[in-house]
Amino acid sequence: MIKRIISFLFTLLIVCGFVSCNQDTTNTDESTDTTTNIEEAESTPLEQTDSDYIVCTDWMKFYFSKKDFEESDIVDIVTEAESVMADVRNYLKVNYILEEAEEIVCYFDSTYRNKDGQKRSWCSWDEKEMYCISLDDFVHEYVHMISENNEDLVYHPSKLFSEGLAQYVSLNFYDGIATKQYTFFKEESVSKNSNASEHQMICDLLSDNGLAYNAENYNKAFVAILDKNYDVTKIDVNSDFYKYNIGQIFVDYCINQLGGLEKFVSVYCDSVTIADVYGKSVDDLVIEACAYNTSTFYKD
Repeated sequence: MIKRIISFLFTLLIVCGFVSCNQDTTNTDESTDTTTNIEEAESTPLEQTDSDYIVCTDWMKFYFSKKDFEESDIVDIVTEAESVMADVRNYLKVNYILEEAEEIVCYFDSTYRNKDGQKRSWCSWDEKEMYCISLDDFVHEYVHMISENNEDLVYHPSKLFSEGLAQYVSLNFYDGIATKQYTFFKEESVSKNSNASEHQMICDLLSDNGLAYNAENYNKAFVAILDKNYDVTKIDVNSDFYKYNIGQIFVDYCINQLGGLEKFVSVYCDSVTIADVYGKSVDDLVIEACAYNTSTFYKD
């Protein structure tokens, strides 16, 4: 009888050994790759294809290019990513639940190019896909994902709102939003102006005002210089500068000078109410936001 029990338990142990994660691990860019399980660390299984390391979590499925990442770092990176995502969700407080996160995929790959052949990160919120050139772009793209897929959204707002909010959160994340010091996810670096003289003007303006040399302040200083010397109303509203740089100034002003984040998010989710909420049109608010930003750099 004892031998039968031991035999049964041994057979059961063998069967359990073949149980694996029931997740689809096919990379849309490498559909012919054969996926093999290579490691399991507690509840975060690590798998791989010929080109990527893959980790499935409740909130997202991650693909990490083997060209860019070491296998030994993947589980730790994902652990941080889960915390980063929670920080962003808790900050924005939009109605974004696990059901909304189903089938969302994020690819980390430095060789990614968008449909125009540009090397830049991208969030396709309707297709539930994110492409990040680096870990530093993750916060920006994740803001897009949850701000455009939450249940509170009535209308998808203009790029001024969506890119402005993503810029604002990503540039402020490590100084007031993040709940801990992250090892792999770092603060966005400064994207220096290609014009040497303009770059020096920005640096001088930061120094004169005792401001740190970082991406947030650098952008604010650049917009202030343009607003003081040119007519910001002439800037092409379809340009990246308007959507990202002016967008950051616009969102920063609405949140910090016109009633806080909750008020802004309500307008973001139903942008046709902006005149009712703020008492002004978008164009008027942009001019007002730029003027306020300029006044913080130039006291005269």
